[in-house]
Amino acid sequence: ALLLATTSASAQLEDFVIQGATAERILEKNAISVDTAKRIAEVCATNARARDSQAAIAIVDQFGLLVYFERMDGIRGQTQVDAAIRKAKASLVTAEPSRAIFNRVQSGQISDYHWGRWYNAFKTPGGLPIIVDYQLLGAIGVGGSGFDEECGHQALTAVFGPQPPLLESQ
Repeated sequence: ALLLATTSASAQLEDFVIQGATAERILEKNAISVDTAKRIAEVCATNARARDSQAAIAIVDQFGLLVYFERMDGIRGQTQVDAAIRKAKASLVTAEPSRAIFNRVQSGQISDYHWGRWYNAFKTPGGLPIIVDYQLLGAIGVGGSGFDEECGHQALTAVFGPQPPLLESQ
């Protein structure tokens, strides 16, 4: 059900991916562009500042490779930096919010060991898939803000249009 949830019908895939000779060079038509990734991070950072907070923001492509990363002033140490990247990658593994994995672990449906060991998935809320026109372009991971998942959701909504509602905690 979560895979079916995409951005609004007004979002066009070609507006958010690498085009032309660059796409031909990498043999990939669904590679999220750096400009798109920067816009997502900018919105999240603006929202964090508005709440007198800061965040580490990671945008990965559909292969889990880092496209853009922003560490706002005030993020201390390696923990939040790693958390943002790992949350994005965890969301990418299942093409759903990292909270979905967290909820399944909390409810006993899946084992924490299984997801952590075999998929290296960071089972913590704050990672969201980036899906446009039924194409998984990548994921965003946010760490350190105190409202990581909401920050990412607001950024995706601002850039792509309406997003699926955030999942509830279980």
